[in-house]
Amino acid sequence: MSDVISKLDPAVLAALANILGKDAKGGRENLEPGEYNIDAEVTLSVKGGIEVLEDESYTPTVKIPHKLAMALFIRYSGVTGPAAMNALVKAMTEALAIEALEGKAKKAAVKAISEVADLDAAEEVVAKGLGELPKESRAGKVIVNASVNVVAAGSEIEVSAGAEAEEKVS
Repeated sequence: MSDVISKLDPAVLAALANILGKDAKGGRENLEPGEYNIDAEVTLSVKGGIEVLEDESYTPTVKIPHKLAMALFIRYSGVTGPAAMNALVKAMTEALAIEALEGKAKKAAVKAISEVADLDAAEEVVAKGLGELPKESRAGKVIVNASVNVVAAGSEIEVSAGAEAEEKVS
C-alpha cells in the first residue's frame, strides 16, 4: 500500500474501491490499446457508510485447477483414451454454448438435455461432492451504501503506442 493511500481512513478506502472499481471496469471500453501517461489531480467527496460482515467459510471452487482436476478425474474413473477426451470436450463445448444463450433459448436447451439426462440430479451430485472439499476462510463482505462525487478534476493525458491522437485536458 502506498504512503498516500495508507493515510486514508480504511472505511473511506473500502468505499472508494467498491464504487470506483465498478466504474473503472465500465470505463475500460472507452480506452483504445496503447500507453497512457497521466498527470491528474482529483478531489473527491465520499458520503455514506459501509458495513463489514464477519469472516466466512467457503468452498474455494474457483481455485480448483480445472485441467488437472479433469485429467485426474479421467484417470480415477478408469475411462481413458480419445473417447473420454472427446466426451469431455463435447460436454464442455455444449455447456459453454448453453451458458451463452439467454431467456427462452437457454431454457429450451436445458429442457432438451433434461429429457435425456437428469440435470438436477447430476447437479446435486456435483454440489454434494464440492461440499466435501476442504473449506477456507475469507474476509467478510463489505456492503457499501455511499456515493462518490468529483469535486474538482484537472489532468493531462498523453496517448501513445497505437493510439491516433494526443489529448491534453485541463
